[in-house]
Amino acid sequence: MPAPPPITPAVLLQLFRLQEAERRHVGRALHNQIGQALSAIKMGAHLVQSEDDADARREDLQEIIRASEEAVALTRDLHATLHPPQLESIGLDAALRAESERLFPGAAVALAPLPHAPSPDVALVAFRIAQVLMRAIAQARGELSLALAGDTGAAGGFTLDVDADVDADVVELPLLQALAIAVGGGLDGADGTHWRLRLPYAATSATSADPA
Repeated sequence: MPAPPPITPAVLLQLFRLQEAERRHVGRALHNQIGQALSAIKMGAHLVQSEDDADARREDLQEIIRASEEAVALTRDLHATLHPPQLESIGLDAALRAESERLFPGAAVALAPLPHAPSPDVALVAFRIAQVLMRAIAQARGELSLALAGDTGAAGGFTLDVDADVDADVVELPLLQALAIAVGGGLDGADGTHWRLRLPYAATSATSADPA
């Protein structure tokens, strides 16, 4: 197994900044989007209470329903950002497909399920690395291609290929490579358009950790 990159102060600072960026994203969404939707629901409820006209009351109720649906959609989006709900329930391929559909609406991404589930730690590492790469591609306004392949052999592994049609700047690449090495794999890719993640494919374990 290759030696992991040294954990330098610069790498630790990069990790800290990445975590803080996630917290800012969640905080803004909670305050600006979900907070506004809940305020609209509250205001609409007050209007319905004091509204005598049936048509106006119906319009107010429709606005409450619309704001409620928006709040539910935003909450699900935040949940998916913080932790992929499909990962434990229906597998890595489903979680990757859902994330790609969220970041690239309408994109055709075909991911066949692996013959068996990787260990929870490895599956989560694979998802987090792919998530960062997909976000970089989305920010570069590129198109995405994903391919997942597994080897059922005891000493085998699985690969995830992420391709873009534009040059995507992934400033977190050293962190992602260190993370892949930490679980016994590796991440290749320096040209900004193609990355190959190789991870071990052992039997599923009963424990998991969240590196996010």
